[in-house]
Amino acid sequence: MRCPISKALIVSLPVSLILLIVVAWNPRGDFWGPVEEPKAQCEAYDAARLKTMPVLSSAIYDRAKLDRLIREPQNTISNLPYAVVGLAVLFSARRPLSRSWAIGCIFLGFGSGMYHAALLPEWRLIDILGVYVALFGLTAIALSAQLRNPMKLSYEITMASAVWIIAFWTGIHRNDVRLGGFKLFDSTYVVVAAVAFSSILALRSFVRAKDKRRSVFSLAALVIAAPLAFAGGLGDRFGGFLADPDALIQGHSIWHSCGAIALLVSYEIFATTGYDRSAFAIQD
Repeated sequence: MRCPISKALIVSLPVSLILLIVVAWNPRGDFWGPVEEPKAQCEAYDAARLKTMPVLSSAIYDRAKLDRLIREPQNTISNLPYAVVGLAVLFSARRPLSRSWAIGCIFLGFGSGMYHAALLPEWRLIDILGVYVALFGLTAIALSAQLRNPMKLSYEITMASAVWIIAFWTGIHRNDVRLGGFKLFDSTYVVVAAVAFSSILALRSFVRAKDKRRSVFSLAALVIAAPLAFAGGLGDRFGGFLADPDALIQGHSIWHSCGAIALLVSYEIFATTGYDRSAFAIQD
């Protein structure tokens, strides 16, 4: 019997191969129209302008990179791990909250992939909504894993629905809700707060773990993957230490791939409490 993570890799293989072929081909043409203002990744920038421009503006874009089907190939394809994580948990999970979160990870992979292919604000919103769903869903799982007795099915379905509603509302209105000029739902604050809160609950879950070996492995992987993800995301920004549009490995791609690993091993830490089934365990 195969474990859920291997099943997920096999199921996603055809899509991965097709995407790799499309990325390698990457036909030229004006497929998307005007590009949005430059944001937090530099793959589509002009390398020479990046070194000389004192202030970030749309002039930093490499027009040849924008005139193709996939404007940021590496940042696009590096979203596949989110989909693999979502499929693995979907194959393994029994609880509605875990399954809902798994769908959220797949949604994140699709939305983020489309955004980096198009670099349009409409797709960036979908990307952000996916991030919020994944983080809020993981927080909900973390809280549920602390309970001695599992929630009733109806309560858990309600919580899963609430995660999507709250994530979408806060994501859409992230720049509208302010307290003394402070954006309460700014994406940076949401990411930091959700990661910090989930990390605290991960440590608590580690103490309560029934499978200590898997919990130790998962916690060690989280300690490595999470800082690498943050380093990749921060280093790839304008003026960052990883900002190199022509680099083989993009910093934002590290953010994607290591972020997906961090999500998976966080789920594993909570699963080891007995809350749900592991995505690595061989099951009948």
